[in-house]
Amino acid sequence: MKTQLSDLLLNDRGFAFDPVRGETYQLNTTGLVLVKMLQTGMTEAQILEAMQEKYEVDENTARRDLEGFFDELETIGWKA
Repeated sequence: MKTQLSDLLLNDRGFAFDPVRGETYQLNTTGLVLVKMLQTGMTEAQILEAMQEKYEVDENTARRDLEGFFDELETIGWKA
């Protein structure tokens, strides 16, 4: 069973609790920002734009990093 990102409990230090599995995770600063963006309902296009501005990277770099992050979410079993 996949865990909806909206169900994750987060704190500002990157601690994430998955109530479906009862497991905890430690997100890095970028991961925490991305999960929070996804929880607010931002689209992939909006997140890409925000990443480019926040981290001062080009679109290709932001897209590659975001796709890698989505792959990690899939591996963990979290669903946006």
